[in-house]
Amino acid sequence: MEKVIEIQQLNKSYGMNEVLKNIGFSVHHGEVVTIIGSSGSGKSTLLRCINLLEIPSGGEIHYRGRNILDGSHHIPSYRKKLGMVFQQFNLFENHNVLNNCMVGQIKVLKRSKAEAEETARKYLKVVGMEAYINAKPKQLSGGQKQRVAIARALSMEPDVLLFDEPTSALDPEMVGEVLKVMKELAHSGLTMLIVTHEMDFAREVSDRVVFMDKGVIAEEGTPEQMFSRPKQERTREFLKRTFVEHDRA
Repeated sequence: MEKVIEIQQLNKSYGMNEVLKNIGFSVHHGEVVTIIGSSGSGKSTLLRCINLLEIPSGGEIHYRGRNILDGSHHIPSYRKKLGMVFQQFNLFENHNVLNNCMVGQIKVLKRSKAEAEETARKYLKVVGMEAYINAKPKQLSGGQKQRVAIARALSMEPDVLLFDEPTSALDPEMVGEVLKVMKELAHSGLTMLIVTHEMDFAREVSDRVVFMDKGVIAEEGTPEQMFSRPKQERTREFLKRTFVEHDRA
């Protein structure tokens, strides 16, 4: 399988605070990779560095074999290739659902209004939100907003879809509807990189799981390896603690 993204010795510091330390891993075409770890382990910062919402302090990010940090890359062109779904939805409150999924296509991809609308309707149907095209975000539940945000990212038809803890801002009863959509996407052959605290979901959909701890990748492997027989003591401790908390809930 072709490597779509390859991270090499990636570092990110804020002043004296080193948040990411020599991160290295890759995402292949059609692969679903989940990143797990405690709050503050660097998961979201890593995702934001990959799509250059944060500029890394050092290291390399290779996109289809080319280092996009070498100064010769057109960063907006690279960003077009990456879809991003945020924790807080980030929808345009003054636009209806359909326009939320059209505006990026028209402004960034330079698609015609007709083509943008056709594409938006297609992906709103995929996430089960086609009946809400005229609704404003304030009229939607959190789960519905997140499904629209996923449709908006899909409408840009990116090479890789990035998810930054997409269920963390949702009420528990709304988490399932978003995970259901994500599972369907994962099984459709999309290339996906997902930061999540939903361990059952990670075990079910991942081709590979990356465990981050204190700014480093402590361990990575298949879901079977990571959840059934992790090698590192800190991985075992994290999973044990996470599943105990889950059972209490």
